[in-house]
Amino acid sequence: MKINDKKIIPYLIVLVPLALVLTASFFITTFYIEKVNAYFHKVKEISIKEHIESKKSKSEIWVNQLNLLFDYKNNRVDEDIKKELQVRVDMAYESARFIYEKYNGKRSKKEIKQRIIDALSQMTYSAKKDFIFIADFNGKNILPRSSLLSEKNISAYEDMDGRSIVLEEIQKVRKYDEGFLQSNFYEGLGRQIIFVKNLNMYNWHIGSCSNVATKRQDLKSELLGMLKSVPMESADFMGLYDGKKPIFLSKKMTKYLGEASLKIISQNLSKEPKWHKDKVDGIYYYSKYYEPLDWYLVYGFEISKMSTKEIKKQKELEKMLDDELEFIVKASASIVVFVVIISLLLSRKVNHIFLQYQAEVQKRTDELEKLNESLEQRVAEGLKAQREKDKMLIQQSKMAEMGDMISMIAHQWRQPLNQMSYLFMNIDSAYEYKELTKEYLDEKLKEGNELLEFMSVTIDDFRNYFRPDKSKEFVLVSDVVNASVTLMQKSLDVSGVEVELESQGRELTHIYKNEFIQVMLNLIKNAKDILVDKKIQNPKITIISRCKKDKLIVEVCDNGGGIDKNIIDKVFDPYFSTKDKHNGTGLGLYMSKMIIEEHLDGKLSVFNSKEGACFKIEI
Repeated sequence: MKINDKKIIPYLIVLVPLALVLTASFFITTFYIEKVNAYFHKVKEISIKEHIESKKSKSEIWVNQLNLLFDYKNNRVDEDIKKELQVRVDMAYESARFIYEKYNGKRSKKEIKQRIIDALSQMTYSAKKDFIFIADFNGKNILPRSSLLSEKNISAYEDMDGRSIVLEEIQKVRKYDEGFLQSNFYEGLGRQIIFVKNLNMYNWHIGSCSNVATKRQDLKSELLGMLKSVPMESADFMGLYDGKKPIFLSKKMTKYLGEASLKIISQNLSKEPKWHKDKVDGIYYYSKYYEPLDWYLVYGFEISKMSTKEIKKQKELEKMLDDELEFIVKASASIVVFVVIISLLLSRKVNHIFLQYQAEVQKRTDELEKLNESLEQRVAEGLKAQREKDKMLIQQSKMAEMGDMISMIAHQWRQPLNQMSYLFMNIDSAYEYKELTKEYLDEKLKEGNELLEFMSVTIDDFRNYFRPDKSKEFVLVSDVVNASVTLMQKSLDVSGVEVELESQGRELTHIYKNEFIQVMLNLIKNAKDILVDKKIQNPKITIISRCKKDKLIVEVCDNGGGIDKNIIDKVFDPYFSTKDKHNGTGLGLYMSKMIIEEHLDGKLSVFNSKEGACFKIEI
């Protein structure tokens, strides 16, 4: 079947769009339904994840708040003990002062002392574990603080840390009248806080002490009672471990988790606060260690149980999915019907337009065929003209260089010719004065031959330069640069231009040697001309060559002040020259750039340095 068949194409115009629309509608509908399903599941997962993160956040807040409560209560243990001791001792002090003031002068000193001792001995605290004690400033035990310390003189008593604690009490009272001390007073009972006060009679001081460990145990009982009354949500549970031994497990915790799960939780308790989700299936729990009480607090929840709000949100999502799917199906059906009707209505119009375009295309095709027949000939003629132009430019450049080369040969031969003239004069004089000997003649002939050899080498150097390169050769760039300078040396010397050479690297480079020399001569001659034209004092040309394994860089710089920034971008244009028409053709730099970039696959650029212009060759 041919595409140009007039009977088939109109049907294709109608049927192909319909088939494409139906296919596209099917795939788009399927794709969109999959996308909606994927979106629903993703939203559902996000909702569950948000629920879990919300529960985790609330659980952490609960645990941190309880830890803050523990910390607050624990940090106040010492302060509460001190307040209680001060109240005890102040009450004992008031009682003792009352007895003294009531019976002073009415009873004997001995009787008054005994009344005070009897009264204070009745003051007991903490289930008769703490008492009021009396001692004098010499360490005599008036009213013992415990049956463990009943000696008459206790001034030399040392506590478990080796401190003379009784003497410290006496010093505290003498210096400050009252004060607190801490001591491991008895073996195995831990730290005690002591408050002592000067009784201001009979050289007595009174005091009382309390065991910190006992108070902290009381605090644990108080906090445990508070935890048992903490309200929790239906899916939450809480546990408290002293060390790794459970001292409180909520009813929900024992109900949700069996003995094996509780054992796993106990074994995985960590001193670092962390979440556990992989240890027991179906639950998340958070544990945090409170070091001062050696407690582990555990708070967790069941993942599957969601709040009423979350369940409602899931149902709303399901309804939204059903509505969206129904809309997609109805919209797709409507679009298909609409497109079918439009396609049928436009088919005749499309056929008519198609036939018109077919005729127009045939007409344009005939025109293009005629154009293509002449296009190849015009392109070939254009390329030939361009090659002739390039040859003419190269020939002009060569002719311009020929005069410079002849001038350089003249400079190179001038001194040897003068020396040859002097040589002939010397031989003639020697002959005239009868001094011409065989040895003298041989010496002068040798000098003449050396001069002729120098002149012959000079001619060979310039002849080799003009000989065209047939193939690339491996050369040392420093040798090529030296050869270029040598060809120009006499001309540079006459102009008083100093040349400084700097070479880095000894790798061989694969280039057309004579073409490279042609470029170097152009650059050196341009630099010399600008230095002479501007009459620069101490004119100097610096040539730096750097040769590496993969790159060759040669820079030819002068101290002639640089190139005007308004024309620096034009220096490589053909026929552009800063010299007058007698001294410059404007082809030297253009040809140099063409040789470097087209023949040697390199790059020739120019920039201004601090002292003058620099031409940079990169190959």
